[in-house]
Amino acid sequence: MPNKSLLSLSSSEEEIRKNTLSRSGFVALVGLPNSGKSTLVNAIVGEKIAATSPVAQTTRTLIQGIHTTSRGQIVFYDTPGFHRLSHAFNQLMGTVAKEAVLTADVVVWVVSLDPLPGPQDVEKMRRILLPALGDRPLVIAATKMDRAKSQGMIPRLLEIEKWGFPGEIVPVSGLKSRNLDRFIDLLFDLLPAGDPVFDRDWYTSQTVRQLAREFIQEKIFLQMREEVPHQAAVLIEEFEESESPGEVTRITGSIFVERLSQKGILIGQKGERIREISQAARMDIEKLVGGKVFLRLDVRVSEGWRENPGMLRDLGYMPE
Repeated sequence: MPNKSLLSLSSSEEEIRKNTLSRSGFVALVGLPNSGKSTLVNAIVGEKIAATSPVAQTTRTLIQGIHTTSRGQIVFYDTPGFHRLSHAFNQLMGTVAKEAVLTADVVVWVVSLDPLPGPQDVEKMRRILLPALGDRPLVIAATKMDRAKSQGMIPRLLEIEKWGFPGEIVPVSGLKSRNLDRFIDLLFDLLPAGDPVFDRDWYTSQTVRQLAREFIQEKIFLQMREEVPHQAAVLIEEFEESESPGEVTRITGSIFVERLSQKGILIGQKGERIREISQAARMDIEKLVGGKVFLRLDVRVSEGWRENPGMLRDLGYMPE
């Protein structure tokens, strides 16, 4: 008969070993549009690396956020929300999200507590997520807990539990940075042992050029809301980064829309709207580079760019 004390000692040693091992891996954040994925990533890495707005589809490419602690390193994939597939562009974004799931060590389904997804959206996620999940662990991050009153949060968490997805449900708030420590500890527990993939000082693998595009896109969404943003895309044409303190970083970008009427809306009366977009984006980029930035934005019309493979490649949404 096995000695119980020996078993207890072995179990205790295993727990110590588990907690002291360095862990590293990739975590894919997936979900419906506007569920709070980008806000969550920004809060965890402690820097703004992903555009956020109340408008769905703000995130359009795969963004990597890096969080490193004494326990190891988590590389987060912030993915575009699973959206209706009416355009080649939307299909590409759906492909990006699915590929992130297939290459991740852990998958996090980000679910908004306010409002909860409806039955059709839950079934859509079931069809998309479960076949791609395989044997990867799943965590459900119930976001926007700051908006769900305490007496209303528990019934919503119980409703999520009734959906029958595998994995632990963790309520979090990216906006208020609530319960993030528990969420991160759980992810580390699920990640494999290994050394960090990136330098410990890195918080993103995005280049300054890519982040500049992200900031400009965000300001378009915040300014335009439902008027134009889904038909607008940003291309950084020229990027001349300052090489020494005091020098100006010079950026020239183009905003592509699909119709001439959209160009007029985006520019605004006497150029007021495009000027506001440019000024707001420039302020974010200046914080990023730690110096002065000259930003010029031109608005161009490219009919049907969301269905044009050449344009989608030029804009960085489709691989060369």
